[in-house]
Amino acid sequence: MALIDQGHRRISRHLDLTRVRVLGTVAAQGPIRPSAIAAGLGLTASATSRHLTALERAGQVTVEPDSHDSRTFLVRQTERGTAEVDTTIQAGSAVFAEVIADWSDEDVATARDLITRLNEAWEQRGESAAPAAAPGAGPRWRRTRLSIADKENPT
Repeated sequence: MALIDQGHRRISRHLDLTRVRVLGTVAAQGPIRPSAIAAGLGLTASATSRHLTALERAGQVTVEPDSHDSRTFLVRQTERGTAEVDTTIQAGSAVFAEVIADWSDEDVATARDLITRLNEAWEQRGESAAPAAAPGAGPRWRRTRLSIADKENPT
C-alpha cells in the first residue's frame, strides 16, 4: 500500500491519473463511445465528459460522429495522445527499473508473477463486495504486515 501511495503522490503532482486512464482506454479500445469509457473505468458521465473535453483541448483525442447512434460520438486518440501514453509508460518503467535495479532475475520474475496474479484476482473480484471479516480481524494484508512487524520488533 505504501508503494501505491508514494507512486500516486509523485505522479499526481504532474499528471491527472484519471485522465491518463481515460486516454489509455481510448488508446486500447478506440474509437470508443464515452459511455463505454465511463463504464469501463467506473466513472460518471459528467466526469468522463470533463476528462474528454480536457483531452480534446490538449489535442490528445478527437471526436467523430457515431454512424450507428446519432445521440453520441466516438473518441479517437491522436498522435499527440499516443505520444502522451508512450511518455507516461516510459516514465513509469524508468522509475520501476530504478526501484528494482538490485533485484535478481528470479526476484523480478517472482514479483511479475505475483503482480499478474493480483491483477487477475482483482479483475475477477469485479464490483462485488468482499465478504465481511470477523470483528477485529481486519484485511489479511494488514494482519500479515502487522505479524511481520511483531516478529521484527518483539515486545
